[in-house]
Amino acid sequence: MILRNRLNDRNAMRTIGLVCLILASVWRWFVHPTAGFGSDLVDGTAGLLYGLSIGCLLLSVRRGQCARHEA
Repeated sequence: MILRNRLNDRNAMRTIGLVCLILASVWRWFVHPTAGFGSDLVDGTAGLLYGLSIGCLLLSVRRGQCARHEA
């Protein structure tokens, strides 16, 4: 229940989005593809983090607009 209330908060979604964006940006600096850790997995993880960041940031903007219209 606490997690559900936290995810409805605009600031929490923005924070999650920005953290995912930072992680995706630094991901390729620290994780390099090797024989056991393929380049597809590195690219896929970076893409997932970028997608999560875009989604969370857009959701926080959308929730901010809805709050202004309701007030």
